[in-house]
Amino acid sequence: MCAFFLLGTGMVAPGEAFTKGRPATLKIGLRTMLIACLGGVGLAFTAGTAAILQVEAGERLQRVIGGQLHLYAGQVADKLDRGMFERYRDLLVVTSLETIRATDASRDSRRAVLQKLQDSYPDYAWIGFIRPTGLLEAATGRVYEGMDVSARGWWKQGFDRPYVGDVHDAVVLGKLLYANRMEVPRFVDLAAPVRDEQGTLTGVVAAHLSWDWASEVERSVLGQISEDAEVEAMILSADGTVILGPKPLVGKPLAFASAPGRRAWVESWPDGRRFLTSVARTKGYRDYPGLGWSVVLRQPVDQAMAPVAELRNRVIAWGIAASLLAVLVGHVLATWLSAPLRAMSRAVEAAGPDGAMPVLPLTGRYTEAATLSGALHTYVSDLQEADRRLRGTVAEKTVLLREVHHRVKNNLQVIYGLMMVEMRRLPKGDLSRGRIEALAGRVTSMGRLHEQLYTSGDLMNVDFGTHLRQLCDALQELVPNEAITIHPDTDEVSCSIELATPLGLIANELVVNALKHAFPEGRGGTVTVRLRQAGDRLTMTVADDGIGCPDMPPKGESARRWSMRWSGRSAAPSPSTRGRAAPPRSAFRSPPTRTVPSPFTPDVIPASGVCPNHFWKSERYRSVFACKSRGTLPSGTDQDCSGACCLPLRPSALGLFLPKCI
Repeated sequence: MCAFFLLGTGMVAPGEAFTKGRPATLKIGLRTMLIACLGGVGLAFTAGTAAILQVEAGERLQRVIGGQLHLYAGQVADKLDRGMFERYRDLLVVTSLETIRATDASRDSRRAVLQKLQDSYPDYAWIGFIRPTGLLEAATGRVYEGMDVSARGWWKQGFDRPYVGDVHDAVVLGKLLYANRMEVPRFVDLAAPVRDEQGTLTGVVAAHLSWDWASEVERSVLGQISEDAEVEAMILSADGTVILGPKPLVGKPLAFASAPGRRAWVESWPDGRRFLTSVARTKGYRDYPGLGWSVVLRQPVDQAMAPVAELRNRVIAWGIAASLLAVLVGHVLATWLSAPLRAMSRAVEAAGPDGAMPVLPLTGRYTEAATLSGALHTYVSDLQEADRRLRGTVAEKTVLLREVHHRVKNNLQVIYGLMMVEMRRLPKGDLSRGRIEALAGRVTSMGRLHEQLYTSGDLMNVDFGTHLRQLCDALQELVPNEAITIHPDTDEVSCSIELATPLGLIANELVVNALKHAFPEGRGGTVTVRLRQAGDRLTMTVADDGIGCPDMPPKGESARRWSMRWSGRSAAPSPSTRGRAAPPRSAFRSPPTRTVPSPFTPDVIPASGVCPNHFWKSERYRSVFACKSRGTLPSGTDQDCSGACCLPLRPSALGLFLPKCI
């Protein structure tokens, strides 16, 4: 059994390379694009305006509200300074009264003076007159009268000059004065020396000012602000400790309290919330030096920026409304603008299956549309005229090409007839008779291709599977032995005439060789011609179940003569070559020749059976070889053929190397 294989790579159909892998493009109409652009511009303008408004108006509003907070904080600080100044002046006035200064004044008279001062200003929690020895002589409400208060530090501070102490908790005195109060009262200490006419210290007038007075000052100022503003006030001591404010913060230091020079800023407080904050410091008033208090006002940022957020939301709402209006206007405008273009598009889409296009409508709605309409109308008219001329030319060329194929087929038929006449004149057994018969078969094969071309609608391509079946049927009729069957098993494969011609000749040669040499002495069998296409690969196989290939000739000199005979050379035996196991390299070299002009590149395909025969292209010598029988690969070839002996093919009339069987 012998088998022949052809393996190739398929071609991409014309134009297919320009459509495969092309990314799908999203087609958007002019009307949709214009509407989207107008709406998008409106929305972008709205978003930009809102963003700018958020930044610019937010900064300006922050400066305005911060200025107002700083103004209110300054008012609270000023009222605190003025209030403390008045209490400071109260003690100085009391110490100058004769009743207090006189050394012989009674306790009741001094108490009456102190009580009158407390009644005139109820924020005094307690007022007392203390002797230099620390004995409390007179006090409002008789609290602690007759007791030694020398252990209290605040009264000693008033020996030399008026004294004002910072806020502190009054644990002991607070229980006596405010028995029903749950919270520990807080006082501000004041003290001033009392001297007689000679300047001798006769005592000290001391007072405890209730810290509730500061809360009243705070409320008097913040009462001008709406409660919805959520503004809170705090008073800090000189060291930054909160002495008045929200309960969670009282007694705690604030880090920003010592930051000078800032009127208002956004501060993150210990609870994590952000407040617009402003600080104003007390500076004293007249001869009252002040205690270095700081007044802090804060407002939540969200509440402070609420007007900006409201304005921004209004701008966004109006912007969306304007964008919707722009979309509506854009829809009307786009419909008006796209009407002539849509009319021209419909006219183009209405082209008939024969390519004839209707007359394009002319429009003068606007300059650009009129220009485009006129240009397209002219272009289509010229295109239709060119198409008409081209169709006529193509029809003429088609008729001419079909006639050419018909004449070529007829000429080949004439040549075939002449060859048959010439062959009959030669005596039987003449070698020329066999050669003419082989050439006649090839001419017949080419004639069938041209017949298939001019009888089909496609003048450039043929169905190679059909051609192989016709070839097998024609060769079957020429086989005298009815026991031999040619079995075609082919797929429908479209090939160009340039490819189908050499492949058909190869198939004809292989089948004829199999019929001549595979079934001697009336032996029967089957020659199978198979054609398969898998993706871009094409495989043609010619196989038979005959006797197979003969054994290799003996080694040495006879082998060299045998191989030289097949290469078309004659050489005398040489002593240098006697006894060698393989013929010399030059004996198997084939002259350079062109290969099959097709996109299919022959390759090596392993075959099974008794006698595998292969085709492959030698890249070194650019020759096609037929590998027959199993043996040792001779030197001079480029590839291993599974241990087969490779013989060069004899050249054909077309310049191809076709197989020559034993």
